Amino acid sequence: MKIFKSELLSEEYSLVNHPSGLKIYVFPKKNYNTSYAIIGTKYGSINRVFKLGGKLIETPSGIAHFLEHKLFECKEGDAFTLFSKTGASANAYTSFDKTAYLFSCSENFKESLKILMNFVQEPYFTEQGIQKERGIIEQEIKMYDDSPEWKVTINLLSAIYKNHPVRYDIAGSVESISHITTDLMNKCYEAFYRFSNMTMCLVGNFEKDDILSFLDKLIINKDHNEDVENIFPDESSHISSDYVEEKMEVINPLFSIGFKHDLKGNISCDDFIKYNLILKMMCLKSGDLYSNLLSKGLITTNSFDYEFFNGPGYSSSHFSGESENPKEILNIIKNDMHELSNKISDDLFERAKKCFYSDTVSIFDSPSAIANQLLSFDFMGFDIFDFIERISQISIEDIVSFLKDSYYSDPVLSIVNPIGK
Repeated sequence: MKIFKSELLSEEYSLVNHPSGLKIYVFPKKNYNTSYAIIGTKYGSINRVFKLGGKLIETPSGIAHFLEHKLFECKEGDAFTLFSKTGASANAYTSFDKTAYLFSCSENFKESLKILMNFVQEPYFTEQGIQKERGIIEQEIKMYDDSPEWKVTINLLSAIYKNHPVRYDIAGSVESISHITTDLMNKCYEAFYRFSNMTMCLVGNFEKDDILSFLDKLIINKDHNEDVENIFPDESSHISSDYVEEKMEVINPLFSIGFKHDLKGNISCDDFIKYNLILKMMCLKSGDLYSNLLSKGLITTNSFDYEFFNGPGYSSSHFSGESENPKEILNIIKNDMHELSNKISDDLFERAKKCFYSDTVSIFDSPSAIANQLLSFDFMGFDIFDFIERISQISIEDIVSFLKDSYYSDPVLSIVNPIGK
């Protein structure tokens, strides 16, 4: 067990490297009514091609999401039904680079933890169950296909990235999931649902030693003799296309603008902070860019957002929103991006850094936010207390130098226009 403390925040958590390979973060929060548990695996929609025991395995798009759905079906019945009996609220999600299972509760934490560990460790895949689930997921895929907000985003990714599987929908397509079999599901489970590839985070009102002792009895130590190797295609630093448009039933056009970064290997903690600070400086509501877009009537107060989008083998900065003139917004953002290194003032930098610091520190008020951030940072190789400390150490000179040395592609513009426009 390793204990991490922050004197500045008066917070403390522990990391246990269990003999099974599972990493366990324990973050007691006394005087909180809600406890939260999440267990995640470094397996998302991008992990479509891999080697298991030296044998190459190619899987259909959407299989990670499909497996997430099916894991809730256990021998004792549907796991959601079991959670309802303990009073816990359970959920799961699949992203591009991870799958996670979680619950929150105000009582019966141990009983709910037992349910979670049971179905995660004991898959129950049947052909009948897969056929039934296929119809359910087909409907979910069609629902996302009808979502303008999702389409403008996934279209952006398909234009930014030429080969990387992040360009494909997380849930796959109706055609791709038709190729999912019990055998493929079992191989994916064997490859990625091993504890050496997983992390658990427990946050809430409990005694650390007591919950660890209880959890230890639930963990099944398994031998995995076959190594796993993820296979990703080479990704160019160049974009696939600079423009993509789709027409849907929307009132006003939706847009998403992306700048691709040339990522070599995993991103460092400092670079992750710098990219986020750059976006924060550009998009502060008291900043020039936001004020300019607002004064020209290109956006409204609630119609502009931004994101640093990053994972294994992909990295880009995104701006999105709703506007009658996305192309003008694109030109303004492009110019602002190119001129930023010459426009950064001490005041702008300090305001952006304080906002980013505040956003990060605010997670400690929520057990779910703490657990999810611990999981994400663990998969990225970051420590949350060190991350906060590093924010304060970044200087304006670091940002200016980083801007001059970093790679930003030509912008990509994705638009969803109203039908008939």
